[in-house]
Amino acid sequence: MMISGEPPGDLSERQLILYPGEQSLPFTDEGVDAFRTASQEGDHKDRLIGEGILLTGLKPGTFAHMTEEWLEREGDRLFVRIPGDRVECTVSPGRRGRTTSGGGYPCKDCKRLRDGYWTLNRTLQPRRVPVPEPGVARFIEAYFATHDRVCTPGTVSHRLEKIGERAGFEKTVSGTNLRMTFGKMLAEKGFSSDVIRQVMGFRDNHQGKVMTQRYFILSEEHENPIYHCGEKTDSGSPCGREVFFPDQTCYLHGQE
Repeated sequence: MMISGEPPGDLSERQLILYPGEQSLPFTDEGVDAFRTASQEGDHKDRLIGEGILLTGLKPGTFAHMTEEWLEREGDRLFVRIPGDRVECTVSPGRRGRTTSGGGYPCKDCKRLRDGYWTLNRTLQPRRVPVPEPGVARFIEAYFATHDRVCTPGTVSHRLEKIGERAGFEKTVSGTNLRMTFGKMLAEKGFSSDVIRQVMGFRDNHQGKVMTQRYFILSEEHENPIYHCGEKTDSGSPCGREVFFPDQTCYLHGQE
């Protein structure tokens, strides 16, 4: 099986609420291997897009607008810094990203919705994402040493679909599948919920914490992060009763 299937039978009703829909499910380990192989068997842009999105969790629209200026190296580790400011969009052909000589025009969405500029989705925040594998990090750097852009968001999504077809996926592969897979990988590696939330770009609020819980539900090795009521008790200490959602109070304090 290449993509995760129906939710496990031992999930609670609250966990089922957060379980992703059919079109958003992550890859299985078999699916990850097949997708990466198909990415590497394509051209240089297939590998950049396929492995790049899988190992950073960026949305296709964000990845499409990446430039060399987003890359930061610290010793042996490469980071992708996603900016919070508006960035002029030049990803549409012009020169199709083959040289560093400039050119290009806004993509369809940036031209229609943002006066020719790209900006981060309002539900997400600027962040710095580490590229976990040195080989992929070097490939990304080498690409941007000779190319000034990736391609349009539509082309990114199209290439993901074609890579998925070559890999043998029966269903259409989307950026959501890759992003969900990356979040699941982080949970299975044992990263804390706060770290995962920051890497995925979710804000430090109720919605951001709830969204992060999905990756723990999908993980086979880790349970949901534990949240506590936190309301002040008669003794003055915070209530330690466990609750499922962040910022939720327990049954006792919820009745007050």
